[in-house]
Amino acid sequence: MSDSHEPVPQGKLAIFEGAGSPSLEASGMVVERSFQPGAAPEQLFSERTIGDASSSVPFRQLGDDGMSLVDIWFPPGFVLPRHSHSADCLYYIVAGGITMGTRELGPGDGFFVPADQPYAYSAGPEGVKLLEFRNSTAFDTKFFEQDGARFAQKAAASLAAANGRSEP
Repeated sequence: MSDSHEPVPQGKLAIFEGAGSPSLEASGMVVERSFQPGAAPEQLFSERTIGDASSSVPFRQLGDDGMSLVDIWFPPGFVLPRHSHSADCLYYIVAGGITMGTRELGPGDGFFVPADQPYAYSAGPEGVKLLEFRNSTAFDTKFFEQDGARFAQKAAASLAAANGRSEP
């Protein structure tokens, strides 16, 4: 990680560049992941269920209570498993769209999820690019999918359909 992507002190002006920022995984921001019985990580996060999803962390401050920004891309048809975070999250849709429950959200729309509130959504036919803002630089994620095999099948079918092919 280059110096321009190291955490910055709180209370100071900081300029950052998105190019070359570390992935969410590489940033170390995700402290712990926990799964409900029956939802194995390899079922929720296989190549078949994730497609070409990606994330990067262009900005984060020092300290657990610092601000952070995560840039996320989910491909068309991506299904996000039902989960929660241990920190509040504010999402802003830059491009594409999502379906959350019965609501369709697109560019310029957003949503706020309080800490420990379970949620899920799926990416629309163009995929979705989101910005995720937190007043936290470390958080836990808890997954609530109870049937990992069923979720993996549903997610793979959704990605395949979005790419114009039948489920493998």
